[in-house]
Amino acid sequence: MKSTTTALMIIFFGVLALFLVFFLVIYQPGAGMYVRADKLENPPEKYVDFSLADIEKYPYVQEAVKNPEKEIKLPFDNDDGNMTEFANIMYDNETEYIKLNSEYYWIRHYSAD
Repeated sequence: MKSTTTALMIIFFGVLALFLVFFLVIYQPGAGMYVRADKLENPPEKYVDFSLADIEKYPYVQEAVKNPEKEIKLPFDNDDGNMTEFANIMYDNETEYIKLNSEYYWIRHYSAD
């Protein structure tokens, strides 16, 4: 009986160890894509001018602008392409800055692994 209990305990702790390794190595709750807007005091040299109607096309950027200095996590299944379109606009204009209603923002779109 004692050897059976010992064997069951070894199997249990082995399965627990495998689960822990899986959880610590694979599962990363902070990983993902983020967008953040920081309000600027002074206008940058180069920026893209957006209207309120323009920014509504990019809901995550709009949320970031409404909540400066807060990281907005994009959903994993973000298939609408809005952030890709926004990133392409910024890349084509060679800037990370936008102007919205006479306010200037530094927009960062990044991945955290």
